[in-house]
Amino acid sequence: MINRRQFLKTSLSTLAFASLPGISFAQSNPDVVVIGAGSSGLAATAELIRRGIPVLCIEGMNRIGGRCYTDTTSFNGLPADHGAHWLHAKKGNELYKFGRENKDKFKIYNEPSASVVYDGKNKIKGNAFWNVYNKIKDIYSDGGSDVPLMDLIPDGLKKNTWFDTAHAAINARDFDNLSVADDSLNYEDNYWESGNALCREGYGTLLSYYRKDVPVKLNTIVSEIKWGGKGVQVATNKGTIKAKACIVTTSVGVLGAEKIKFSPKLSPRKYEAFDGITMGTSNRVIMELKKKFVGRFKKDTNFYSKIDSNGAKSPEGVGYGLLKMGGTNLCLFGLNGEFSRSLENQGSQAMIDFVVNQLKSNFGSKFYDKYFVKAIATGWNKNPFTLGAYSGAIPGKAGLRPRLKRPVGDRIFFAGEATAGAYGTVHGANRSGIRAATDVFISSALD
Repeated sequence: MINRRQFLKTSLSTLAFASLPGISFAQSNPDVVVIGAGSSGLAATAELIRRGIPVLCIEGMNRIGGRCYTDTTSFNGLPADHGAHWLHAKKGNELYKFGRENKDKFKIYNEPSASVVYDGKNKIKGNAFWNVYNKIKDIYSDGGSDVPLMDLIPDGLKKNTWFDTAHAAINARDFDNLSVADDSLNYEDNYWESGNALCREGYGTLLSYYRKDVPVKLNTIVSEIKWGGKGVQVATNKGTIKAKACIVTTSVGVLGAEKIKFSPKLSPRKYEAFDGITMGTSNRVIMELKKKFVGRFKKDTNFYSKIDSNGAKSPEGVGYGLLKMGGTNLCLFGLNGEFSRSLENQGSQAMIDFVVNQLKSNFGSKFYDKYFVKAIATGWNKNPFTLGAYSGAIPGKAGLRPRLKRPVGDRIFFAGEATAGAYGTVHGANRSGIRAATDVFISSALD
């Protein structure tokens, strides 16, 4: 079995390693088990293969990608991203670069600059919404003390009639439960300034192709990780896997809910981090609308609609949307925060009905009859493999984020978007997987 030092001595090439029989997921006792085949798990597996380490990647779902998933079945082949859609911080985003280099397979283009803003049935031409949005964004992105974002917003801004709309559009968490300091730790590659991009074929499709050579064993659900002795034993629905180390890439929602048992139990400080960095709620209603509706827009167009939440803690409405996605008849509408969670609990149809009713206020009472074809709704909180959309720190807990990635006993290593500098992003998760694989490689776990 190849260990770290042997690899260094022999300089085994990636190609030579990949051609060896019995390596990857077919191996019953790998050196490393990677749990989860989202962006981070796929990256960790690829990096370990590159370094010549026998590795097995397992995934509980029946597909790869995690929260980066493109649905190509619901709308007759049209790509619909259920989770990640925007390629953030494009200048430093390795997936953006990959997509651009593979122009024969992917159309990568800048996020839309065109926007439409509605106050009821009235299309607003001024900057009333954007003035509020940018003021909140500046407060958030400037960072500061570990307090709720809501505490830093002036009363006059809170009373602005566009505040609820901007509130619902900015983050998956309500402002009273969103740490400002957490954002100062975030987006090390100038998320706000470097611009975002979109992939016509879907971000999930791009990720799958980017990691198409990574072998994964699907439908393999982890229940327990034993690490008290030498190495680890990973108990799954398909048997126990023995290895020298494992990389855990599951969401902090799953870890905080203790859906995976650790024996011995992890330290209280680790669970404090799981409880302090929690999952926010961001769901989408994706609609196929008739050509006579989307035809009014030349290309992808941002959509914002005025929300009147009547002082509700969580803005009750569609905070943002994307019309004519990729030039298709599909439109995306976002529901964020605790209101989205409560609506999700009522079921997919309730989410669709809510969005349709809001769109009726913008485009007329006959919107459904005139334009509607089909719709689906996501439900990331109820997905047992995610239990939420992406991570954020509870106010007062931003300083716990570094603990998430801290290894345990030189046996268990952690990756995933919550452990990344650019948390909440696919490219951040990708980098976290490479970092965790490197940590395993340079540790004593493989000796």
